Amino acid sequence: MLSNRDATQLIKAIVEHQMEIVGPLAIEQANKVSGIQVSGDLQSVSVSGEVIDTLKKLVDQYEELFGQASVEVCKDAIKEILPQLSQRDLPDFLK
Repeated sequence: MLSNRDATQLIKAIVEHQMEIVGPLAIEQANKVSGIQVSGDLQSVSVSGEVIDTLKKLVDQYEELFGQASVEVCKDAIKEILPQLSQRDLPDFLK
């Protein structure tokens, strides 16, 4: 099971990579997701509630606006973090 700390790392990485493509809109979209709060400078990222569900909602939010390519960006974003996580803990939608 992902910890809040792990989920926060994943969210930050995903939002950072989305920002490279769509700019500040990435933060705006992340903040629309229930259970996620991201500061404008990405220095503060918090997650509440069921972390897997919250991560799924974030990926879905980007996919709804930007299509399947944004899901691939999410997967690419977490590649650096993967060695720190158990593959068992990683949700299927991010594999």
